[in-house]
Amino acid sequence: MEEKMTTRDYDRYKSAITTANELKDKDSLRKIQMQLIARYGLDNKDVQYLLKLFAYSV
Repeated sequence: MEEKMTTRDYDRYKSAITTANELKDKDSLRKIQMQLIARYGLDNKDVQYLLKLFAYSV
């Protein structure tokens, strides 16, 4: 069973995604994507929203 995302984790991931977007760091975005999916699963609404914030396809 996938873990439930806490508000603290959500804020950290959102900040990391924003920073990676600003730096145009596709490798970091790829790592964030893999970690989100592995930890929370693709069915998680927060994960789906966070993945939509990616400025680049990874």
